[in-house]
Amino acid sequence: MAENASTTTTARRETFGGIVYRIYAFKGWVERARKRLRLFREVDVDVESNFRTALREDPEDEKENSGFLSFTIDEHGNAFYLWTCLVSLVALHPLVFTSLSVFQNVHSFLRTTGPINLLLDLINILDLIAHTRIEYVENGVAVKNLSKLMHHRLKSKFFILDVIAVIPTESLEVFGESFFWARINRLTKCYRLFNFSTQTDTRTTSPHAFGLFKLIFICMVIFHWNGCLYFHISKVYNYATARLEHWIFSYDKIINPILATCATDDIYDKNFCDTDDLLITHLPDNEVQSTVTSFMSTWDNKFESTDLLFCYSNFSRTETLKFANFFRQYALCFYWSALTLVTLGEQPSPCTTFQNAFEIGDTLLGLVIFAVIVGDVGNMVVAINLRKSEFENVLDGCKRFMVYRKVPHLLRNKAVEYFGYVWAHGGAQVDEEEIAEFLPPRLFGEIAVEIHMDTLKKVKLFENCDPRLLYELILKLQLRVYSPMDYICKKGEVGTEMYIVKEGFVEVVSEDGQTIFVTLPAGFVFGELSILNIPGNKNKNLRTASVRSKGYSDLYVLDKEDLWEALREYPQAKDSLIQKGIQILEKDKMIDPDMVDDDEGDFNGPIEDYIEHLNQEILKLTAMVDDAEKSIHASQQKMKNRLFGVEMELIEEMKKMKEGMGECEKEELKFWKKKRTNVCLL
Repeated sequence: MAENASTTTTARRETFGGIVYRIYAFKGWVERARKRLRLFREVDVDVESNFRTALREDPEDEKENSGFLSFTIDEHGNAFYLWTCLVSLVALHPLVFTSLSVFQNVHSFLRTTGPINLLLDLINILDLIAHTRIEYVENGVAVKNLSKLMHHRLKSKFFILDVIAVIPTESLEVFGESFFWARINRLTKCYRLFNFSTQTDTRTTSPHAFGLFKLIFICMVIFHWNGCLYFHISKVYNYATARLEHWIFSYDKIINPILATCATDDIYDKNFCDTDDLLITHLPDNEVQSTVTSFMSTWDNKFESTDLLFCYSNFSRTETLKFANFFRQYALCFYWSALTLVTLGEQPSPCTTFQNAFEIGDTLLGLVIFAVIVGDVGNMVVAINLRKSEFENVLDGCKRFMVYRKVPHLLRNKAVEYFGYVWAHGGAQVDEEEIAEFLPPRLFGEIAVEIHMDTLKKVKLFENCDPRLLYELILKLQLRVYSPMDYICKKGEVGTEMYIVKEGFVEVVSEDGQTIFVTLPAGFVFGELSILNIPGNKNKNLRTASVRSKGYSDLYVLDKEDLWEALREYPQAKDSLIQKGIQILEKDKMIDPDMVDDDEGDFNGPIEDYIEHLNQEILKLTAMVDDAEKSIHASQQKMKNRLFGVEMELIEEMKKMKEGMGECEKEELKFWKKKRTNVCLL
């Protein structure tokens, strides 16, 4: 018992010691792991700081902005574009109403626009703040650091204009009650109109129409300000006393219109308003003026007569449309400004030196401004008609070519109709290849994927296919247009292309074209199996039916060489596509099981790759021949060495035998050697 107890105690001690030892070992391992982790972190920090030093970057730049008020604005986003539209409308207010303050009848209205002016000033202040959050691009990366954005805006020349626009000049007593001088600083905000124009140019689908609208708007603004300046000069020269022949504004130049009411009473006939030209045209010359004056007095309600037929009391035959003085003033000034700037129409001659100088300066300014505008309009018209002119040149060249080559009349009409279809459907106005060359490859690829990806995924052959392969295939699609009754492919032809119907209808017909089996609509894909070279295909990659265009059809075409060029980069996808093709053909019982494993079909790919493939095979065969030749040489050398060894052994044996022979035996040996030599000579 004592021995057992001592043994148990010793075992417990050893177990406890082992546990303590393991704990200390684990503790040491943890400490070493922590040291290694700290070392790795220090190395990472050193590498990060070294890269920052090399790039001269501040670690604060990488701190993300947090909080509600730390937002940034994308200059090309829709939200900022809508805000720009609003600010542009605000900028129109001073552009119009500041100059209108020269008209006295507008002052009472302008005094009531105080709350509106405060609201517009508030929008200008918000726009100033918003521009301090506009992101900008530096080294190809959008900068979102708030301090950098603020510093970038402060250095901008437009920041000064924003500050000037929000100065409350109305509170300065130096301007008094002059609305013009109190609000003229708001005109500095008009630069936002150019921002709106630039952003709209990149967004609109009708750039030429928008350009024409801009030209009209610029003309209206110039007419407006020039007309207001003309009225201000008229005020200086006291337009109230001006007459019709004076250069300045006069109410005699724009009188209120008088309309005939054609009113009747018990005395006059209902057709009293009808005027007989014979009453005037057949009168003697000396009575025409008096008759016209009499008629004018009658229609002006001033005619008086004792004749009972013309006696009336307060009878009205006319009605005067009275317009406000402001309307008459502004309309005439705007009209005068338009005629002067475009140098059209006859105007009264200036009466003073200043008026003459202003007229000359106005005319010269109009010539310069409208020369630029007319030039822009001309460029716009040329740009609009440029594509059409190029298209018509091609059409004319095609016509001359067909006449020169004596092409049949029916075929000529078909070619001309094709040109008409292409132009009517915009194909001649949009060149996809030109767009693809201009846009970055990745961006054009995204656009093409958006157009064709869904269509390709619907094809059984490309279901669950690698998206990267589909992307490569989409980039290789080419657009073709087929005329009515044009054959896209015929039965028995070798299939080298796959087709996607973009627009129109195609018909699957019999070999003679008399029977229509099915009509394929837009979005349908056909011909995909014939370009895969599927082993065991009973059709041998030949077209199984004829397909023709029902009308004008737009088809995207994928060439066989382009497909295999893409498949070389994705061998797994290639095997998957071939297996899917085999399964599809098995369902239609168009596969030969004995030939499925036969991979000796035609080489898939461009002819250059085929030549390269042959070169590789030749190199392999050459290497095999070289190896065989080396092996033969080695065997021959080995055989020679063995023969040499056997010969040496034989010579030694013969020497030994010769030493033990007698005289007779030696003579006999010489005889046989001589005889062998003679045989060899023979």
